[in-house]
Amino acid sequence: MIELSEVQRIGQIVKPHGVSGEMAVTVPASLDWTDDIDCLVCSLDGILVPFFLESIRPKSSTTVLVKFEGYDSVEATGRFMGVTVYMPLKFVAEGDDDEPSWSSFLDWKVVDSKAGSLGTVHAVDDSTPNILFLVRDGERERIIPANAEWITKVDRKNRKLMYNLPEGLAEL
Repeated sequence: MIELSEVQRIGQIVKPHGVSGEMAVTVPASLDWTDDIDCLVCSLDGILVPFFLESIRPKSSTTVLVKFEGYDSVEATGRFMGVTVYMPLKFVAEGDDDEPSWSSFLDWKVVDSKAGSLGTVHAVDDSTPNILFLVRDGERERIIPANAEWITKVDRKNRKLMYNLPEGLAEL
């Protein structure tokens, strides 16, 4: 069984592309992967299921086109629309330690030293030079800057980002 600690959330399947089974997956612009990637993992009914790739190719900076082995038509891929997609960690390209891939923190908990738990990173806005985490706690959504100077600890084991946010930022 695949565990969340073995994968990194990369996006969501949004629509079919063409008629031969390719699907469009939205991904963060900062996503980078190794050339030997051979599978992706999808969350189906709460279970992480691997699917071997027939092909994967970029369409734009925020969309990749994927085709799973054995899925050769729009009808066959219909069950995947809206599904969350993960990449096994072994295929995530190693980044520069000074510039982490902010998308690697999707599904991580964010905890501030003063305000406590702020929620879970559900999206990364990397469309501008100031990268932002969209953090959701139930119905409430916060926008937290992905500023390395404010991050006090990265707890990989528990998938938590510990912050020391400036006064008032956690309340926005």
